[in-house]
Amino acid sequence: MTDLTREEAIAERGYLAWQRTKLLMAVFALTGFGLVMVYSASPIRAARGGGWEIAYAHNQLWRLGIAVVAMSLLSMVPYRWWQKLWLPALFGGYAILGLVLTPLGTRVNGANRWFRTGAMNVQPSEVAKFTLVIAVSAILVTMAPEGKPRLFRHVIPLCILVGVAVFLVAIEPDFGTAALIGAALTALMLAGGVRVWQLSLLLLPVIPAAAWYGYTKFDHISRRIEDWMAGEAFHTNVSKLAIGSGGIWGMGLGQGPAKLDYLPEAHTDFIFAMVGQETGLIGTLSLITLFVIVIWQGLAIARNAPDRFGALLTFGVTAFIGGQAAFNMGVVTGVLPPKGISLPFVSFGGSGLVVFYSMIGLVVSVTRGTAIPGARSAATGLMAKYRPRPAFYDPPQAEGASV
Repeated sequence: MTDLTREEAIAERGYLAWQRTKLLMAVFALTGFGLVMVYSASPIRAARGGGWEIAYAHNQLWRLGIAVVAMSLLSMVPYRWWQKLWLPALFGGYAILGLVLTPLGTRVNGANRWFRTGAMNVQPSEVAKFTLVIAVSAILVTMAPEGKPRLFRHVIPLCILVGVAVFLVAIEPDFGTAALIGAALTALMLAGGVRVWQLSLLLLPVIPAAAWYGYTKFDHISRRIEDWMAGEAFHTNVSKLAIGSGGIWGMGLGQGPAKLDYLPEAHTDFIFAMVGQETGLIGTLSLITLFVIVIWQGLAIARNAPDRFGALLTFGVTAFIGGQAAFNMGVVTGVLPPKGISLPFVSFGGSGLVVFYSMIGLVVSVTRGTAIPGARSAATGLMAKYRPRPAFYDPPQAEGASV
């Protein structure tokens, strides 16, 4: 790793501004795509409930307004402040995950996953993603500033802190979201310098035991897995049928019959199937491309962040967005067993939209941070393997220097 000169720091800030612009364009495109699909997939459901045909799209629109305000406010807060607030963030996440298990939470279909607040229900596991990515990023920087965490001194305590959050989500029960949080934070720890062998030593005994416990303890989990393996999972089969019936160009917006009767949650967890049916292969590939752009830009910002905390914070946000998108598409296409989880920026839902926009606000704040001349490269762990320099932003030449 080399120290950054003043000219290189200025160049990197210009580079980050360009990456930020592309990231925001992709996020807004995904959100616009989602609004159109929510409008297309939900009128029958709204009408059956005796409501306004565009009620779902209308609700999503005002929730988007809240999300944009949250992103704008967080983008103006210096991201380094969050490094000092990691302990309140961590225990705040624990608190909200614990409170939903009390009578304050709402039990639906045998699970405590929501707070009913009237205008918009709040899902604590979504809020916990925001607090945990801040806490784990800060802990990695604070506990192991050189990017070389030790097993007993750093890795085991960190895994315990992450494990508490994963456990609280799992006992709602919500094993899918618990697995997503665990996977995203594991990727973040690897990016922060934790060795693969260190995590393997701790996780290899835990993951099979947790999977076996969930499979044997909860009938709905074992039934879903067995039906999926036998090719008889209802949700999987109808979503694949919807995607396949769209062909290359799709049936047209509003013309997909899947939302009429047989596709469950067409406007939320299985909205990707509606994208396939109504916009065809072209629409699904376009949507996937937008997610690839978001992930690529997130990694580019992480690799060139002003400091290590900014790099890890951005990587963690990118891991959550990319991981959840891949999880959702995997379920809808039958690659993974059925599990209700939303598609970021696209599915109907207030908590997820506000939280993911808030995360993007953190990333925007990182791009506005000032690289400190003399500071070392922020890339560590996995990010250190490839860290492109902003070559097309040439540092200003000193006066009188040869060209």
